[in-house]
Amino acid sequence: MPEAPEPRSGVGDFYDRINDAMAEAMGGFLHGGYWRGADDPSSVEEAGVRLTDFVSDRLRLTPGDRVLDVGSGNGKATVHIARRHGVNVTGITLSSHQARQATELAEDSGLAGSVEFTVHDMLELSFPDASFDAAYAIETVCHAQDRTDVFSGLARVLRPGGLVTVTDFLLVRPLESEDHRSLVEGAMKNYQQGPMLTRSEYEECVRAAGLEVVEFLDIGEFVRPSYRIVGGALARSGEALRKLVTEEEFQYMVNDLGRFGDITELGYAVVTARRPKAPAAKGRS
Repeated sequence: MPEAPEPRSGVGDFYDRINDAMAEAMGGFLHGGYWRGADDPSSVEEAGVRLTDFVSDRLRLTPGDRVLDVGSGNGKATVHIARRHGVNVTGITLSSHQARQATELAEDSGLAGSVEFTVHDMLELSFPDASFDAAYAIETVCHAQDRTDVFSGLARVLRPGGLVTVTDFLLVRPLESEDHRSLVEGAMKNYQQGPMLTRSEYEECVRAAGLEVVEFLDIGEFVRPSYRIVGGALARSGEALRKLVTEEEFQYMVNDLGRFGDITELGYAVVTARRPKAPAAKGRS
């Protein structure tokens, strides 16, 4: 494992504080779930597994592949993917608490030999060129002010022909009301996120990094129930959550997050891109 640059972002501190409360509200995961419809009786954990599988299935993984998990959180999704596909995964996070927790989970799951975690900045990847067969980032790239910066680093560490799949929030059309604009601005500030992009803007970021867009999906309708469910769970945690966050953070997480699913102007992008294969060497004339 190469030595990682010291992370400079406050995102790590934020997740050091809220990790456990968010994981409890999200069925052990730190990302939304995939719901089959408004009447889907699945638990939040089952929906989280379904979204994790939706992402990893796009990578066409084969046993033994080396995979980079960008924003591995507490390691629940990482361990699940490693076990399901028989791959070796390196998880990176800005949170030292998450890295310790994820390492313990891998050890307890019997996967310490194939899964590892480190505190590492996705904007300053220090891994060798072409060192991973695939990469993924579930609700992580949103923290970058310029997504191209993230994709450029991923393009370098992926082998030629390697795939990366990310999930991110998507601006489907202009925000229609002051209330929706206020909710989105609150989310961006609270979770320290970059701007929400349209599909064309997002694809341009991918291409500017030297990657080819393989698939671009908007599954917002299937993820949207997560906000109401998670927001309700956080509200029920009450004073326990208040001890972990600032008053402004508390008010957003308890009062506003549950309404985020009403913003139909926003989607949830699942973007898969490929590092182009090196051109075949030309024969001598």
